[in-house]
Amino acid sequence: MNKIARFLSITLASASFVLAQQVKRPPLPPELKESADKIRKAVESGEITHEQAKKKHEDMIRDFKAKIGDAAKEAKKGQKDPRQVEREVLQAVKDGKISKEEARKKLDALRKEMADKGDRKSPVRPAKPELSNEVKEKIAAVKELEKSIHGEIKAEVEKLGKEASREDIKTAVEAFKESNKERFDEIKEAHAAIRENLEANRPEKPERPELTEELKAKVEALHAKRKEMHVAQKELHNNLKDASKEDRKEMITAFKESNKEKHEEIKTQAKAVKEEIRSLIETEATRTSDL
Repeated sequence: MNKIARFLSITLASASFVLAQQVKRPPLPPELKESADKIRKAVESGEITHEQAKKKHEDMIRDFKAKIGDAAKEAKKGQKDPRQVEREVLQAVKDGKISKEEARKKLDALRKEMADKGDRKSPVRPAKPELSNEVKEKIAAVKELEKSIHGEIKAEVEKLGKEASREDIKTAVEAFKESNKERFDEIKEAHAAIRENLEANRPEKPERPELTEELKAKVEALHAKRKEMHVAQKELHNNLKDASKEDRKEMITAFKESNKEKHEEIKTQAKAVKEEIRSLIETEATRTSDL
């Protein structure tokens, strides 16, 4: 009797364990199959209970995930920063070390890899909205009216003859505009209505990837230098107002000489920042090539 009870207990425990694995647990990785079989056999032989088997199974899964995570971190440490690789490829083209075609292939592959990993968001250019028939008819009507008015103005100017002065032509055009004010107002209102309709149906701009903190700092530093240069230029303009022609010439020359290095520095820094930003946020979806 005891043997039968024990046999039934083991059988039920084994069945419950197998059923629980089938219902609750996803397929095990091949690496864990041997360990899972040992746990199952231990339950069947009565060496451990179902609860103990469940705990062993959870510990096995947890240790496996931790091991995989550590391996991934180690692998990532040995990888080079993709953005650094991107900059090196662009620089190699400038130095003539590789062709533009070779660089384009490398950049496309690199950016796709970055996007797949979530390191780079690829903006997608939104499709232009289809114009409604009403808007198309309004655009066609405005174009026809503008074409008609343009022809009438041209005819009025030709009536003046080839010897007409600019002042005569200007006077004739202004007179035409005044006598056709309602038609010009109609064109203005039509353009406003068309623009309003287009803006209402304009798709939202795609999300742009966030600039890195390092890039933000560079942009702020560049803005500060440009502002400093703007203040100096404004001060020069104020000084030029009351200066004589010769003094103005000397002041401008002196300003250019004293700020030549600053101007070149701003120009170089702006170019470098622009390239970094473009390499970060622009992809084949927004530009055909960086090259």
